[in-house]
Amino acid sequence: MFTFDTTSDPFLRMSLTGTVTAADEQDYLETLALLAQRQSPFGLISIIDIESGEVTHETRRAQNMWFKQNRAHLAEVCFGLVRVRPQIDPEESDETFVRAMPFPTRRVAREDEVLPILRDWLDLSNSKRGQA
Repeated sequence: MFTFDTTSDPFLRMSLTGTVTAADEQDYLETLALLAQRQSPFGLISIIDIESGEVTHETRRAQNMWFKQNRAHLAEVCFGLVRVRPQIDPEESDETFVRAMPFPTRRVAREDEVLPILRDWLDLSNSKRGQA
């Protein structure tokens, strides 16, 4: 199931859990399109805990194309991404992913770890904007 929650804006929550359907993948890609249009700063909470293990190859390809097309814009508006991945070994390195992002990124195992991280990054982003 895919959900996108903006009620805690600027902390946006995107969740892909359980069994993922084709409709869920389409909703996910539509949400990415919305993020590309966003002009106000945001931090993203990405929760992926799916039973099938992966989204389809086509969705992954579309996601990668979206990121390439929107990388510069995301660098301006996204102050950070925290990825909640309960099923991934915390010792497994995600250094390549982190280096590829134009904003701070961290992976955690539990959702309760997310908000303190994003609040710190928001404060840092606000102080940088104040200096500009």
